[in-house]
Amino acid sequence: LDEISHGGMPLGRTTLVSGTSGTGKTLFAVQFLYNGITHFDEAGVFVTFEESPADIIKNACSFGWDLAQLIDEGKLFILDASPDPEGQDIVGNFDLSALIERIQYAIRKYKAKRVSIDSVTAVFQQYDAASVVRREIFRLVARLKQVGATTVMTTERVEEYGPVARFGVEEFVSDNVVIVRNVLEGERRRRTMEI
Repeated sequence: LDEISHGGMPLGRTTLVSGTSGTGKTLFAVQFLYNGITHFDEAGVFVTFEESPADIIKNACSFGWDLAQLIDEGKLFILDASPDPEGQDIVGNFDLSALIERIQYAIRKYKAKRVSIDSVTAVFQQYDAASVVRREIFRLVARLKQVGATTVMTTERVEEYGPVARFGVEEFVSDNVVIVRNVLEGERRRRTMEI
């Protein structure tokens, strides 16, 4: 990525990573933080809206990445923002104020320079009003910029060569877009990345 993007993720900006299921979006978001910690000594915050922290740690282990150790060392924090398993209905107006405060607190506490949010699609799926969610995601991104965090947000696409993101607004709250693909051509898989 560093080579094709001429140096990596733009400092203090938000990059949307979009792809269909199984293209490696979560892996990308985890590796962004892992490399930041291990190569640049930049602490990170991982915000998960879907997978449990235990699953993220377990999956990272298969790549030789010991996230549990990084958590113990205070270099990584995984913020679990996944929905209530009881499936409680949301009552009242939707906003991300509490989550934004939790993320900001974690950034301050861990002196984090990098943030990964996986995935914005899950936020849209939890709530009906796309325009309200867009506004709240925009507020979140603005706050992350304010604190100088370099951020990766993942989102899901419906098809490999269709719109950038499922809800059509995610790309407008980001500074940059990376599209990851895993296309079957004949009997071979071809993985590509488009910036």
